[in-house]
Amino acid sequence: MSDDRGGFAARLRVCRCGGQAAAGYLQQALMGYRELGSQDGEADVLNGLGEVFLATGCLTDAHANHDAALRLAAQISQKHEQARAHHGLARTHQASGEPGKARHHWQEALALYTDLGAPEADHARAQLTAPAAG
Repeated sequence: MSDDRGGFAARLRVCRCGGQAAAGYLQQALMGYRELGSQDGEADVLNGLGEVFLATGCLTDAHANHDAALRLAAQISQKHEQARAHHGLARTHQASGEPGKARHHWQEALALYTDLGAPEADHARAQLTAPAAG
């Protein structure tokens, strides 16, 4: 396992994220899950990091973490984390002014959430019917 704590800390300083403590704890959890070989936990934490970065305006890091979560969740067939990653990518693309890409991810999130019978499907559906969705 490579140790990227220095790069992670540098990205936090560059972003000047208000969620530094939360992101730091999540990064520690991510390393722990990787050491344990828990890919479910890893996908969950990657999505959590994406959510923290999005909430603090660090869109590049939000995208990178949600994208990594999506790839891992697809590999292990973890549909809820796939849906959550699409949800995060949709929000990140919206915040980046990319409504077409956001719409694609809202559609993917909606399909997965609907398949799971998850209540989050309502939010994805609402985003797709909103005028700004694409």
